[in-house]
Amino acid sequence: MQCTEGPSPAVPVDKAAVALKGFRHIMVQWGCTEAEQKQLLGLSQAEFDELTADKSAEMSGQVLERISYLMGIARALDTLYPSDDRAAERIRKPTTDEPFRGLSPLAFMLADPQEGPRLTRRYFDWKAMT
Repeated sequence: MQCTEGPSPAVPVDKAAVALKGFRHIMVQWGCTEAEQKQLLGLSQAEFDELTADKSAEMSGQVLERISYLMGIARALDTLYPSDDRAAERIRKPTTDEPFRGLSPLAFMLADPQEGPRLTRRYFDWKAMT
């Protein structure tokens, strides 16, 4: 399976399965639609269907990297907020904090799936440390 950004080395199946399990958990917590999930991963409908339906489907390194950003964001939110509901609320709440420019962190990531997750993770890592 390849991300729409171009080919990257395939991730071992066992590692991909763990990442996908974590991704699914986060998406449920955040209340993300399938369309949002595909966009966050940078996958077409066919690629997304293959990845989520087949436990032996290959995952590209780019998809794994995107999932790792989302996992880091979720971990930082868990540190900052006492409940899953508060964390889910925060990811969807618009903010004027940089780099979001009035968007919610989720909308910011969806607007720029290439750099948005990286910048959002950096922001929440910083917030969790202060």
